[in-house]
Amino acid sequence: MNAESKKPRLLFLDNIKFLFTILVIFQHVRVTYGGSGVWYYIEAPPVDTFSLIFFITLSSIGGLFQASLMGLFFLMGGYFTPKSYDRKSIRSFWKERLLRLGIPLLLYIFLVNPILIYIIHALGILNYGSFLTPQGSFLEYYLSQFQSLEAFIGFITRTGPMWFLYVLLIFTVVYTLWRQITKIDSVQRRIPKELSIPKYIYLLLVAIILGFLTFLVRLVSPIDKFPLGMPLGFFIIYLMMFSVGVIAVRYNWIEKMTRLQVKIWAITILAAFVLLYLYVFLFLGFDSDLSVFLGGPTLHALLFAVAENVVGMGMIFVLLKIFYAKFNDQGKILQNLSSSAFYMYLIHPLVLVPVSLGFAFIPLFPIIKLVIVFPLTVILCYLISHFVLEKIPMKKRTRDTQNS
Repeated sequence: MNAESKKPRLLFLDNIKFLFTILVIFQHVRVTYGGSGVWYYIEAPPVDTFSLIFFITLSSIGGLFQASLMGLFFLMGGYFTPKSYDRKSIRSFWKERLLRLGIPLLLYIFLVNPILIYIIHALGILNYGSFLTPQGSFLEYYLSQFQSLEAFIGFITRTGPMWFLYVLLIFTVVYTLWRQITKIDSVQRRIPKELSIPKYIYLLLVAIILGFLTFLVRLVSPIDKFPLGMPLGFFIIYLMMFSVGVIAVRYNWIEKMTRLQVKIWAITILAAFVLLYLYVFLFLGFDSDLSVFLGGPTLHALLFAVAENVVGMGMIFVLLKIFYAKFNDQGKILQNLSSSAFYMYLIHPLVLVPVSLGFAFIPLFPIIKLVIVFPLTVILCYLISHFVLEKIPMKKRTRDTQNS
């Protein structure tokens, strides 16, 4: 693994991280004005034909690619975890994980999330999800969350967009247990010293099997449900992505990916996308209730789960190899942007909600508001992250912790 320490090989992952952070912000702006999804503040759904078509198209594309794009965040988490684990003791490794991931998660659960919910209520705006409507003052609302076990469990599992940190910590626990198991001689002997990338047909079969397993999970936990604050409907594909990241760094898979593999998987992604949308057009219609794809014992949910996992598998090859080959360097501007990406992700709800509320009573088409609010939110998130949060002194800030 000596080659993995070469600094230039990490730059393409930094660039992907920044791109995906921007896409996460865009997704929440899209929900704000498109009305399809879960967010703190959602304006009245668009009624003009052009806006309806525009936001339905965005929602449809985002729905199919959500798992694979967020999954690549977990892949990057898996990619950097072995290196960090290898050079630290378990205690120092977990101290760094909890500092980097645990503290922001707790701050969001115990401070940011209740403040946002209460502000939305105080302004007379219906909040999202199944949250209880805040009653009385903020202090009364806050203390009421600790008055029963049921209320407290609900309170601490409202992770909002920070569910990513929550799930990443869970996967890190699994990885730590795996590393302890691999210390057993009989297990260690079974781990291959070299492992080539499996053939396309085998990976496609794995993706289809994972899609079926995802379908089974969504029978009890559809996409739009977050039991205990976790997206169980996406758990299988996210765990697969994290595992691929761990394996890829051990066996240098990213460097071994070929142009042919990228082309084949690009065609596969396009085919899955086209076939799924032909199915919707021919058998359902785009004006029908698309919630049938979210989960349940239906053919629609099964096909969507399989397509989603096939696309996720393909995105590993297509995006990673393209960025590794074409975007494996940084200028000063991109370096600053990528170094701020993690903080931008953490604070974007605190920026987006006030910005979108500021435009709430301005009579503009939803698309125009999206075009204005999205770049404004990105710029403000960057300025706060770069000129405020990154100035906070941290003990031994390293590149791999920034990418975790």
